[in-house]
Amino acid sequence: MLDLIAESRCLGCDCASPASLCAECAAELEAPLRALPTRHTLLTHAVALGAYAGPIGTLVRRAKFQHDLRAVGLLCRSLDAALAVGVPALPDAVVPVPTTPWRVAARGFHLPDRLAAIAAPHFGAPVVRPLRRRWGPAQAGRTYGARLLAGDGLFSLAHPVAGHVLLVDDVVTSGTSVHAAAAELLAAGASAVSLVVLGAAGPLRRVPVGIS
Repeated sequence: MLDLIAESRCLGCDCASPASLCAECAAELEAPLRALPTRHTLLTHAVALGAYAGPIGTLVRRAKFQHDLRAVGLLCRSLDAALAVGVPALPDAVVPVPTTPWRVAARGFHLPDRLAAIAAPHFGAPVVRPLRRRWGPAQAGRTYGARLLAGDGLFSLAHPVAGHVLLVDDVVTSGTSVHAAAAELLAAGASAVSLVVLGAAGPLRRVPVGIS
């Protein structure tokens, strides 16, 4: 009974809203993909659904740390709609940025895996998993300096790759994880690496990991 009389709240900003998202947050998630400058990075192209500060970041945190499947559904549908409007250069393979198996077990899902499954049909490219996340502390909550120090050992390679690879991740903050993944893929045979991400905390910064 309490559920029936409780005030509905927006999942993006917690304001009163009859829908899962208020009009303002819904507009943020319905915006076209935003290009991220890639000069002085290991990436050929990079696009984001929007800024990490705001409803996209809130939904990602709900999905990852509260295991909120409503937030997962909203983010997946928003990315699907954005990719239907326009996509960056067509890749030969789609690679979700991995996490450790125990984090997947704790959450019951891995958001980049779901995003990669959404993205792949738009490109007509397969989802492949050549990267393995090494065991270690999560990047979330670490200082920028600590992320840089950890970056060079974040991933190992399971098998070679070829052609243009599209990395898919939920957020990019310092850029350490994305650049570590890109460095491994380029060293393994990829001709180029691009990125699709839900939320970007700011412009991509060059991170001194792997090859340059």
